[in-house]
Amino acid sequence: MERFSPSPTPSPFVVTLKVFLITFAFASAYLTYSTFHTKDPLTERLFKLGYPTEGYIIENGTIKFANGIVVKIQGTYIESYKITAEDALKLANQYLADYNSKLREYNYELVVDEKTLREEEKDGTLYWVFDMKLKKGHSSWYVGSIWIDRKTGLVAVKGILG
Repeated sequence: MERFSPSPTPSPFVVTLKVFLITFAFASAYLTYSTFHTKDPLTERLFKLGYPTEGYIIENGTIKFANGIVVKIQGTYIESYKITAEDALKLANQYLADYNSKLREYNYELVVDEKTLREEEKDGTLYWVFDMKLKKGHSSWYVGSIWIDRKTGLVAVKGILG
């Protein structure tokens, strides 16, 4: 009859090393994933608004491109809205730059909230619309919205500035 002898118990160092290596592997995998798979807020908002993540889609005579360009086709009439979401954000920030240079001495800043991007149509004109906030330190207050004409790039503010 053979006797089974219990296996020797691993040393505390080996156990600690194995736990450390497993924890390190999971942490590395998570950090790698979160670093390379983050999307910018505009891309996420465009997707939620029905835009593709790549290329374009066609629905009901409208071509929507991944960057926010829209082309409307009605028979032989073609209407193009070439201001992208990124262009609209840049135009909004440029518009607010003069105000921000004056507010800076009081430690305030007007910021465009990218996460609030939406499309609005008013009087037959398409607009990109962002919420605008007045920020000081970690606090911010809603002060209006900033409208960017998708065809011409003209900027209008509704709220505290106009």
